[in-house]
Amino acid sequence: MMSGSSIIFFAAFALLLIACDVDAFTNQSSSRRALLKTTALNASPRQRKPWSERERQTILGRNGEHFKLDRMRGNIEFGSSSRIQTILDGADEDAVKRWLSDDKQIAMSIWDPKLIQEVEPKVYRLKCMTLMFVTIQLAPHVDVRMYEEGQGSMFKLESVAFDPNIQILPGVGVSADQLGILIDVVGELYPSRDGKGVDGKIGFVTKGELPPPMRLLPEQALKSSLGTINRTITNFAIDNFQRGARSKFQEFLLSERTA
Repeated sequence: MMSGSSIIFFAAFALLLIACDVDAFTNQSSSRRALLKTTALNASPRQRKPWSERERQTILGRNGEHFKLDRMRGNIEFGSSSRIQTILDGADEDAVKRWLSDDKQIAMSIWDPKLIQEVEPKVYRLKCMTLMFVTIQLAPHVDVRMYEEGQGSMFKLESVAFDPNIQILPGVGVSADQLGILIDVVGELYPSRDGKGVDGKIGFVTKGELPPPMRLLPEQALKSSLGTINRTITNFAIDNFQRGARSKFQEFLLSERTA
């Protein structure tokens, strides 16, 4: 039977989707890292086919956690969809729409500016610091398209590519390709009804292929472990966005006053 660290491996990829609490996963000594001799199994970035509105709404239409397991085929998917509501000091509907029309402003509100890079117009690479686990090291990134519709009436984001950038220690017995990791992330933001902030929703789904030993794990054990990760990610993501949005919106208002 595969150890609990294997479950955490799948959860690690979900950490990248919305937020990454770097300190919690990178507090490893340099001496330990120096002793690790890893076998690189880095895959090419996986491109996602264009999103349909139906696909977006399938994820955004969920409430709370999502879990699906096909034990015979070994396919597993899990994730979460949550509503975001944030009050912005000094906001009115027109100001919120102007702010939502600036994809760079929103991108810097939802991710650490040091870990984000605009790779092409309106597409941002969200990077995560190297994560260390018992037998696995990864430094993944996801490319997310961010754009507005209706002159700020709606801001949308959706993943377009993902690179797990996996390294697995020799002798582990499972390759990166075997895990077949796929990531889907979607979201939307719009002015709140009273114009005093933003409402919206964000959702993610992580899909993978369970190695045969892991297929023997009880479904409830998998569901419980991944559910804990989902809740941790969701809570961190919402808190992080609310702090970033309030700060960046104030910077936006100040820049308008001084322009």
